[in-house]
Amino acid sequence: MPLLNVRCCTWNVGDDGPPEDNLNTLLGLNDVNPPDILAVGLQEVIDPSDWRKALIKHAHPAGYVLMKSRNCWAIWMFVFIRRNLLSAITNIESEVTPVGYAGVMGNKGGVSVRFEICGVNVIFLSCHFAAHAERTQDRLNDFWDIIKLQSFRDDDVHTILDHDYVFWMGDLNFRLDGLDKPTVEKLIDQKRFSKLISHDQLSRSRRKKLIFIDFLEGDIDFPPTFKFDKGTDQYDSSSKQRIPAWTDRILYMAHRDFATEHYATLLRDLNSLNIPRRSAVRGSPSNVEQHFPSNSRESIGELQPEIKLLEYTSLPEYKSSDHRPVVGSFEFAVPSRWFSLPVSFIEPMGKDYPFGVDLEFSYTVMDPPALLHMTESDKILMARPAVPTVSFIQLMLISAMGKLAVGDKNEGSTNESPLAPASLEQARRDWIGLYPADFADLERGYLTYVQAPKTVSSIAKDVHAEASKKPMPSYYKGAILAQYLNQLKNQSVQLIYWSQKKNCPQGYSSSVLRTANKQFFSINYILDATNSYVRVCMLFFFRRKAWSHLLTVCLPT
Repeated sequence: MPLLNVRCCTWNVGDDGPPEDNLNTLLGLNDVNPPDILAVGLQEVIDPSDWRKALIKHAHPAGYVLMKSRNCWAIWMFVFIRRNLLSAITNIESEVTPVGYAGVMGNKGGVSVRFEICGVNVIFLSCHFAAHAERTQDRLNDFWDIIKLQSFRDDDVHTILDHDYVFWMGDLNFRLDGLDKPTVEKLIDQKRFSKLISHDQLSRSRRKKLIFIDFLEGDIDFPPTFKFDKGTDQYDSSSKQRIPAWTDRILYMAHRDFATEHYATLLRDLNSLNIPRRSAVRGSPSNVEQHFPSNSRESIGELQPEIKLLEYTSLPEYKSSDHRPVVGSFEFAVPSRWFSLPVSFIEPMGKDYPFGVDLEFSYTVMDPPALLHMTESDKILMARPAVPTVSFIQLMLISAMGKLAVGDKNEGSTNESPLAPASLEQARRDWIGLYPADFADLERGYLTYVQAPKTVSSIAKDVHAEASKKPMPSYYKGAILAQYLNQLKNQSVQLIYWSQKKNCPQGYSSSVLRTANKQFFSINYILDATNSYVRVCMLFFFRRKAWSHLLTVCLPT
């Protein structure tokens, strides 16, 4: 199975802004295999705009886009994605759960960001639990309140624990019981961390199954991350003399049903496995793989780890806060087949678009969407675009033949399945954003936008009526007026379709360069002007039964 790399960072920044230090080490950008997904959980953030700018400043040049951010007061979660993975992501959501003063204030609580990537549901949480050594029970309550109160709209998942992969990080504030400060510091100097861990409140609570049931945590072989005198390596020297502790943690969980169903054979009795089970959901990665096998070379029945911890440590070089940041690096498996996003933009004939002309566009809504395939050698979709785009010639062919997907030429294959995601529910407030091609922030990076067109292009109706009676996708066209594009001369831009109901992108166009070239025919002009001519040519070919010749000439290999 293909693997994706994840970097989780949690840091209580102690009301301070971004440090002068380079953040590349924190974000794992200098690693031999940089992450595909970068999740940064921060606590006690006073000025989020400074942190947002600092994180983007480091991540964007390395090829990352800020996909989603959310906060619960001073608790923040930022999730960055490699740019070429964006079109493999859908169903982006976030939730907040305040559990502070009176159970409603957000000084303590949790914030989550969840999404589906390559057909797998993933969630990241950044949390800040109750402080002080004597409040262990309050911290346990904080955890269960977040579990109970967070829910999601996705048909596949409703709660945190429904996700295939859960990454839970934050200042969980668990302390050490039964030891005084001099004893703890002596054991730290001796690097006898296992002795200290036996007094750790979180470890004890987990052994009693009071919290984080079925979660895992890496071995702790780094010093306690709290509490330091800011700017030094000295543990708390104030009058409070707080005892050092591992307050900052990262725990993770993988749903066993995903890995087990994915690798199990008919010879293995799943009922004999004592594992928690979920009811099957439409479009789950395991079901997609069963119905559309990828013919991978994995040994049948071989149970591979669905998630692997690569690194779990603290970063003592970052001293601006009274906490040290903690990072965890993971790799997790994703299916080699999943459904594309439903909106596919139609490629114009040429990549340049003249200055001073309306930017016209066309797109189709595929129902069901195409199935995409990724092999392990196809690392992070580098070998091909994640979502097949439609060219002008393909548009003609698809319209005439009633095809529902592009690029799947395997005989006998079909995308029609009860496992397919629900069709896109187009809404009045769906919109199409115009972005710089190298945009850094998916939420805020658009230059302008227009409402998604509601009128179906006539070419789809006309060609379909004469060439085929099969169901076919609808085609829409619209434009962004030139007056909103005047500042974009010689700049590449990209269109992104945003769904109101899902509140996340449902389709990405290729980039188009705005130039001063005046010789240009827009895709909509070509579609309208050649409607009759193309229809006549198609009917001629079809009636002469020259399908194979037409497909050979027009469809890419």
